[in-house]
Amino acid sequence: MNNTVWWSRCRGVLVVCGCLMGLGLAAPALFAQEELPIGLPDFPRRIRRELPELKPGQEIKLGILKLHPSFLSSIEYDDNIRLADTDAAGDVIFTEKPGLIGELNLGDHRMEAGYGVELLQFAKQQEENATNHLAHGLLELNANDFQFTVSDTMESSVGRLFNEASARAHLLINTVQLLGRYDRPLWALEGGWTHNTINQRTDIFNNSDYGEDGFAILGGYKIFPKTLLLVETDVGLVNYAHNVSRADQRYWQLFTGLRGELSPKVTSTLKLGFQNRQVSDVGGRGSLNDFNGVVADMDVAFAPSVSDVAHLGYLRTVRTSTFGSNSWYRQDKISLSYRKRFARKWLITPRFAWQLNDYPELGTSGGVTKRRTDNFIQLGAGLRYEIQEWLSSGVAYNLRTRNSNIEPLDYENNRFTYDVTVAF
Repeated sequence: MNNTVWWSRCRGVLVVCGCLMGLGLAAPALFAQEELPIGLPDFPRRIRRELPELKPGQEIKLGILKLHPSFLSSIEYDDNIRLADTDAAGDVIFTEKPGLIGELNLGDHRMEAGYGVELLQFAKQQEENATNHLAHGLLELNANDFQFTVSDTMESSVGRLFNEASARAHLLINTVQLLGRYDRPLWALEGGWTHNTINQRTDIFNNSDYGEDGFAILGGYKIFPKTLLLVETDVGLVNYAHNVSRADQRYWQLFTGLRGELSPKVTSTLKLGFQNRQVSDVGGRGSLNDFNGVVADMDVAFAPSVSDVAHLGYLRTVRTSTFGSNSWYRQDKISLSYRKRFARKWLITPRFAWQLNDYPELGTSGGVTKRRTDNFIQLGAGLRYEIQEWLSSGVAYNLRTRNSNIEPLDYENNRFTYDVTVAF
C-alpha cells in the first residue's frame, strides 16, 4: 500500500507506506493511548490504514466540535497483484480514500469518532476491485492522576497480504479496549482488557473465526521523570467458533524492561520476557505443540534534530495461524526506518524490514509436506512534498519478497505509487 494519512490503529498514527511487516515512521498519536502500550501478543494484524493525523489549528470548527476531513487519490503499478510464485500478473490500481474524524473536548475529557473508506479499482483484473471500511470511536476520561480510556475499532477489508496463503480474503476485525492508568510522581500502574473478534468471510478460512480476550497489568517505577522501569504480565484466551481444525489456546507472558525517554533525543520501549502458550487438542489430530519461549517488544526512536527521526525495532511473538494444522507460528521481525526533512517542505523516508515466520506442525502446499519456514524482506523509499500544511503529494517504491522452504509459497512483489493527499 502507498503512504497515507487517513486510517488508524487503536494505538496511534504512523505515517506508512503500508507493507507486509507494518513498517512506519513515528508521527503524533491519533489516540491518547501511547501511555498504555500493553503487550498483547496476538492483536489483529491490521493493514495500518490511517485516518487523518490530527493537526491542531487546521481542523474545521463547529462550536465545540472539531472535524478533520481528508481525501487521498493515488495511482499505482503493481507487478504481482496475486502474490504468485509463477505467472505473476501486473496491473495499474486507482485508489480513492475519503475519511473524517470528529473530536470533542469537554474539560479534561475527550471523545473521538472516525470513519474512512478505501475504494480500489484495477485497470485490467477487475475481479480484484474492493471497497474497504474502517471506523473507530474513543472516550477518554481524566481525573487528577487517573486516566481511563474505552475504544472500539472495526475494519472490513479485502486483500492478499495479510493471510498466510496469499489468497484473496475478506476479513472483518473488531477490537474493544478498556485501559486505565494511575500515575504518581515516582511510579505508575496500568491495566487493561482487550477483546478481538476475527471473522473470516472467505470460504477457505471459515474454520478460522475466533475471539480473543487479553488481560494485562503493568507496574512501573520512574527511574527518570519520563522513564519507567517496568514489570508487565499478560493473560490471553483464544477461542475458535468452530473447533474443527483450529485449537483453542491459553497463554500468559511476563515482561520486564524500560519505557520512555532515555535522553532528550532517544525514546524507547524495551520489553523482554517469557511466554507460555498451551494448545488444546482437536478431535482426530492428536496433541499439538505448545509454545514456551522468549518474547520481546523493542522499539528505539532517535531524533538528533527536528528534521531527522530514525526507528529501530525488534519484535518476537506468537501469532495464530490458518496454515494446515498449525494453531500458531513464531514471528521474529527486525525493522529500520528513517525520515529526513529537507528544504523545509520535502520528506524522504527509506525503510527496511526482515521477518521470519516459523511453524511448529507439518503442513502441505503444492504437494510439498514439511514444517514451514518463511523469510520476508521488504525494501522501500518514499519522497513527499508538502505543498501546503493541508496538501501534499508523494512518490514511493516498495519491494516485498517471501522466501519459503515450501517453494509454491514464494513471491516477489514490486509496487510504484504516486498520490495526492488532502488532510486537515
